[in-house]
Amino acid sequence: VDLADGRRMPLFGLGVFRSAPGRETEDAVTWALSAGYRLVDTAAFYRNEASVGAALRASGLPREDVFVTTKLWGDAHGYDKAIEACERSLGELGLDYLDLYLIHSPNTGKLVETWDALLELQRRGRVRSIGVSNFGVQHLEALKQHGRPMPVVNQIEMHPMVFQARMELLQYCRANNILIEAYGSMFAGKTKFLSDPILEKVCSDCGKTASQVLLRWAHQMGFVIIPKSIRQPRIVENMQIFDFALSPMQMDAVSSISGELGCYWEPIHARVDIGDTRRGASVL
Repeated sequence: VDLADGRRMPLFGLGVFRSAPGRETEDAVTWALSAGYRLVDTAAFYRNEASVGAALRASGLPREDVFVTTKLWGDAHGYDKAIEACERSLGELGLDYLDLYLIHSPNTGKLVETWDALLELQRRGRVRSIGVSNFGVQHLEALKQHGRPMPVVNQIEMHPMVFQARMELLQYCRANNILIEAYGSMFAGKTKFLSDPILEKVCSDCGKTASQVLLRWAHQMGFVIIPKSIRQPRIVENMQIFDFALSPMQMDAVSSISGELGCYWEPIHARVDIGDTRRGASVL
């Protein structure tokens, strides 16, 4: 998919949230790359960047063939701290540059100041594209009101159960050419929700699993998806969503699934704190 900055990003990848550092993460990334995945999404907070890097090197794939995303954790907000944190992540991954670097959440504030650091990292060539995660309209609007270039990606919890509630955010992102990257696509693997009668009916009609139907729903919605698994058969199965399509009626049915997943945080409602805007304003 084309990003607003002119770069391209795979529509489908592997997430490694809660994948243990070491063998577990290395195997998952290795299996995913073997299955044809070309996007890997990690974060400093996951503490498995080094394992992702080891698997990337072991794969033998050219660096430019794999799109690597990592994220800045809340304890590193602020201009200098953010630049240092990115360099640490690059060191852990063993990479010269990141394809995408995201502010993990708005929770610890200094949003414009921290964003200015990402713009500087992009200027230095350490990061190709820059974006955010868990940002609400008010956080994105703060960047816009201060005259900053907008993020090209906003990675948020997105699945049928929060789809309606987050419609305003989705519409804002679409209007501002911000691509939505979804996490939680498969209801966090919770059987209670994966066995929803509406979902089971669509699965039966399509001959696909609940996870595949939910991933296909997200794909047809235009979201980048990063399903997480540490099991090889599931990693392969999750990618088998490009040989069928959901009808408009099936899409509407899946969109209507309701419930309270209660698995993830909700930083999109955090207060807006812009920090010191002087460092970045000089280079704009």
